[in-house]
Amino acid sequence: MFWVLLCLIAGGPCAFLALEGIGAPVIEIVVTLVAVGFILVGSRNHALADTLTAFGLTYSIVIVGFAVPNLVLAAQHNDVGTAAFFAAHLAVAGAIVLSGCWIVLTRGPRTSGLGAR
Repeated sequence: MFWVLLCLIAGGPCAFLALEGIGAPVIEIVVTLVAVGFILVGSRNHALADTLTAFGLTYSIVIVGFAVPNLVLAAQHNDVGTAAFFAAHLAVAGAIVLSGCWIVLTRGPRTSGLGAR
């Protein structure tokens, strides 16, 4: 339970940093390393689906809040680079949540680990 809460808390700030990191590749690298770290720890604890879903939900909420209005504005101004940047962030956020949901839907009954029933 603590792990899922930690993932929920970490997703939003990581998304904010990813969006505000334009022009600062070091921030993008740090956000990527944090996300990969969560994935590695989640898979070692046999809670990858919970990790991806929890991290992805708050990550996606922040990304959608920032990216959708900016994507619309960039499309109206024919700014292809900015539109691609925000579209890529939306795609990554969607992929994280959908991956977690896919794992939940396709896994069999669990007998051990954090999500055991």
